[in-house]
Amino acid sequence: MVHRGMSDGERGGAHRLIAGLLLAAFAWPAVAQEAATPPEPAASAAATSLSAVTLRPVIVTAQRRQTVLGRTPLSVGVVDQHVIESSGTAQLSDLVGTVPGVTVPNGFSNQPQAVGIRGMGVSVPAMSQAVGIYVDDVPLIRGYATALWDLPDIARIEVLRGPQGTLYGQNSTAGAVRVISLDPTRSPVAWGSVSLGNYRDAELHAYVNGPIGDGPLSGSFALSRRGNDGFGTNASTGEHVNALDATQFRAKLRLQQPSGTDAVLAVDGLIDRSDTNTGNFPLNDPQSAPRVTFVTATPGPFKRVSGGLQLKVTHPLGNGIDLHSFTGYRAYRDDPTIADIGGKATLRYLLSQTVEQKAFSQEVQLQARQDRLDWTTGLMLVSDRFDFDRIVDQIPLPPRGRIDTEGQTHLETTDVGIYGQAHYQWTNEFGLTAGLRAYRTTQTGGNRFWTLDAQQQRTKEVYNATDLSTTSHGLLPRLGVDWQRSDDHFLYASFAMGQKFGGFNRATASERASTYAARPEKVSTWELGSKWRLAGGRLTADVVLFLNRYGEYLASLQNTVINGVLVPDQVLVNAGRAKTYGVDIDLAAKLAARTELALAIELLRSRIDEFANPTGAALSNYVGNELPYASHLSLSARFSHAQPLPNGSSLEFSATLQRLAKQFADVQNNPALAIGPQTYINLSANWSSPEHPWSVSVRVRNATNRTHVVLRTMIPSADVDAANYNAPRTWLATLRRDF
Repeated sequence: MVHRGMSDGERGGAHRLIAGLLLAAFAWPAVAQEAATPPEPAASAAATSLSAVTLRPVIVTAQRRQTVLGRTPLSVGVVDQHVIESSGTAQLSDLVGTVPGVTVPNGFSNQPQAVGIRGMGVSVPAMSQAVGIYVDDVPLIRGYATALWDLPDIARIEVLRGPQGTLYGQNSTAGAVRVISLDPTRSPVAWGSVSLGNYRDAELHAYVNGPIGDGPLSGSFALSRRGNDGFGTNASTGEHVNALDATQFRAKLRLQQPSGTDAVLAVDGLIDRSDTNTGNFPLNDPQSAPRVTFVTATPGPFKRVSGGLQLKVTHPLGNGIDLHSFTGYRAYRDDPTIADIGGKATLRYLLSQTVEQKAFSQEVQLQARQDRLDWTTGLMLVSDRFDFDRIVDQIPLPPRGRIDTEGQTHLETTDVGIYGQAHYQWTNEFGLTAGLRAYRTTQTGGNRFWTLDAQQQRTKEVYNATDLSTTSHGLLPRLGVDWQRSDDHFLYASFAMGQKFGGFNRATASERASTYAARPEKVSTWELGSKWRLAGGRLTADVVLFLNRYGEYLASLQNTVINGVLVPDQVLVNAGRAKTYGVDIDLAAKLAARTELALAIELLRSRIDEFANPTGAALSNYVGNELPYASHLSLSARFSHAQPLPNGSSLEFSATLQRLAKQFADVQNNPALAIGPQTYINLSANWSSPEHPWSVSVRVRNATNRTHVVLRTMIPSADVDAANYNAPRTWLATLRRDF
């Protein structure tokens, strides 16, 4: 039975809930503003003291230049350095529940992590993504080797909701995630920390920054080493599985000239030997239990070597115009990756693959702030080479026989874009934004496929599809108007369009599927935002309404028809039209001088409006279904308090509540694959003193020890029904020394 979405009663209740929350969100700041207005014009000493207790303005670079978040015409979620450290944010999946609207189905860093925002973006990791991932303005391509960024020099993470194609290019139709690191300065900083936790968790972090000699050079070095025994158990061997073993570094060298030229050279690297027993905990074994596997065929070996080199140069040209250059080269290789997907004592589905990618990017940008006009224009080139080799051994239930196959994919993709965006301050209150990007993407390559014997030797070439080639091009506009209604109230409305490159699927058993090039997925987005700063700066409230309309929606389908032929393989195809709509609400309050409360909510609805149904079967008609990973509600609430102690030291506490509503994992809305509601409580405490170089912190994640299935894999022909679970309750104690 196919789920058709909510009933009329449920839908009406949901609409009333959204309307009530919107009314409260829009009305509350007005009430707060009225309540904050003093009855007498004369300010007392107490009022003066209270007015000093304010929230610090949040500075972002979401528009490729520094702006105050409260006056930025975008919906942006920000995770600052303090929250990153206290919450233990170390990988992309940690953003789930921290920034409402973000979805990452696979929660382990050595696995592909396809990111979704506002119900869109989760896709096949080997293909182009709908959420752009950027590290210091250098794009990361596809869904491999993008997850782990556990370095102590991370300054903040910005999550940009909605299409960002004008300034960030194609493949950011759902939004963008920007990981921003600290650049070296001439102020000496050095610290190191060691951490120990349950599951034999051991971590080491270190950061050094300062001048190099007496000249214009400065440098920094960041190091992270993490490892644990894993959260799972192999009942067949009695060993722990799902172990973490990762080492990462970044080094930077900065040259600052008196002329204003500023150049930063950075190199980073990662070695990850975490095992692949992440999602092979069977649900269809008589002894099934959470985080328990029975694998006997392989220990799940894995090794990833990745890294990058990037150069950022800024040079003033005069008249308020700056020249920026961003050059990046990134590469990774996963070899080997071997995983028993079924997780049973009897092997049913073994996957062995190697993945390799090399990517080069170059962006040249001009930027200016001149009187009432701010503008940015640039040219960007991104070129990548992607190689994928996968061997699959299937041992179905009798009477079907063993099936061994190998698929190889080689793709080279080049994307060229020229863009410009300007903001004109029409009056002191009203501003206008207009932007446009023109792009052209070309992809060439080939797919090959073989059958193998039980020793994994090739026995027959099924096909050799060479000389594959496809090209797409388009325009990505952005239009907006903003109104600074008062010093404390900013409103904006915007329209933007985005596209995600389709391209070729990786090699499958069907030549027709492997030679099919999907067309770009397109989105048009309308946003209406209101941002308040209230009660003398002690309260902030950002509310953004959005509507996304998708055309040429890309969906992963099985048993579809391509060029008149039924294709049984899973293939990414343009499947029709869809929409998502909802509201983002971000509230923050300074309750006292040392006490803060933050609440972020996203309410979301989605619907497939038109869907390809080439077979004509009723069960293949998904019109009215919800989109995958489009949770109706995602919520994050954080309370923090710093308590001064008599000896001059302080003790800081924080507690975070994260809540995700039920979501479907496929366009079929299969109830068996649906991901249930999730609730997590995280706690942290930190002691520090300005008189002592030592500090101590303790962090507890999933304090109530909830167990949730966050991803489920079902392959009926191979008797596979396995789950990926969230991490259990973990604690970590850290000792830090500042030098």
